[in-house]
Amino acid sequence: MRIGVDIDGVISDSYPLWLQELNRHYGKNIPDIVDYNMHVAFGVTSDDMNEFFETNVERLLMMPEPIPGAKEGIETLLQDGHEIIYVTARTPEQKDLTVRWFSLREIHHEHVLCTGFGSKADVVKEWGIEAFIEDYQVNAKLIAECGVPVFLLNASYNQEELPPGIIRCHSWDEIITGIQAICHNKP
Repeated sequence: MRIGVDIDGVISDSYPLWLQELNRHYGKNIPDIVDYNMHVAFGVTSDDMNEFFETNVERLLMMPEPIPGAKEGIETLLQDGHEIIYVTARTPEQKDLTVRWFSLREIHHEHVLCTGFGSKADVVKEWGIEAFIEDYQVNAKLIAECGVPVFLLNASYNQEELPPGIIRCHSWDEIITGIQAICHNKP
């Protein structure tokens, strides 16, 4: 099966580091990210937050460690014969940093697609992706509307009720179990 996998919040444990850096930069003490649009919580414009990320992009993309179980989960999926396609909202200019991050952590990364905030649903259709692992609920809904099952990795910023086609998972073990169940039930 061809599986699409997001990076930040799914493979890379980016958000805790980003929250720490944003608190330091803006002089805040926000304990948790409850809105995916982080600029709202910090009371700044999206342009201001984008400037912060662009100015600090190498540190913000290279420092996070993998989400617990992500590396092993990817290895299990590959061993089970699945193809992994990383689909991220990172920009094409950030692809080299992204590939370097994967290499340093020895995580398989043959296909890394940087949409630059373009439509992941379009990539799902174009690449024939059959299942997707995501953390952003808006993307999950759009992908599920394409008829592709989505495994939503639970996070503080994705607590809305889930429509059909999206399965909330609290760990990579749950994701692997869910994908194996889909494969087992395929005709």
